[in-house]
Amino acid sequence: MGIPITPIDAASSSNPKPNIFSLPGELRNHIWRLVCLSDGPVNVEALCLPDKQKLHQPAASFTCKQFRDEVLSIYYAETQWYLGKIGYFDKGLRLHDFNLRLARWKEMLGPYTKYLTNLSMAIDGRCYGGEDFSIPADAQYEIEAVQDGKVRFERNGTSRCKCRLKPGVERQASRDGAVLLEVMKEYSASYWEPVLEGHCPKCDLSRLETLRRSEVSHLPLWEDIVSC
Repeated sequence: MGIPITPIDAASSSNPKPNIFSLPGELRNHIWRLVCLSDGPVNVEALCLPDKQKLHQPAASFTCKQFRDEVLSIYYAETQWYLGKIGYFDKGLRLHDFNLRLARWKEMLGPYTKYLTNLSMAIDGRCYGGEDFSIPADAQYEIEAVQDGKVRFERNGTSRCKCRLKPGVERQASRDGAVLLEVMKEYSASYWEPVLEGHCPKCDLSRLETLRRSEVSHLPLWEDIVSC
């Protein structure tokens, strides 16, 4: 005779063991944040070198399609992505190479580009600033989608003028990471010629200006850089 099954044993044997699929979505998202997110910015350079054929992504994103979408939406949206340093010193990139890097990264990201919300880059003012040295050697720019319709744009922790953004662009950038990436890429184009610091008469925040008619024009998202 076998050992009789008690009601408790019967109940436990008939109920499947809990697994991660049975967890509430909010709890799964908390788990993904713990295993996927870094404490600081992630450098884009190592992700899109010429010898890289695919992006490095969290291991949890390779389990199944459902988890892949959940993991990568959090991974790309809640990570600060450091795009690189533009300049000639200290391993900086020239603007042309910087644009090539962003184009390759965007291509590799594919549909996940839309999740980007926090981007940063550095500009070496010794290379692109005017003779007044008003632009520091390490001008760290950061742009972040903070809420629907609004983005935060700063340099070295201080708010920057956004008045040159064309109508509707800020709202689009707050909703679509692909637009946010283009906003940052276009802003770097302001450094194709010597620039200096000025103040916007509308918002009284700092912005870039030139001493002559700008050669940077017809950008899709930004108005032409202002001349003094």
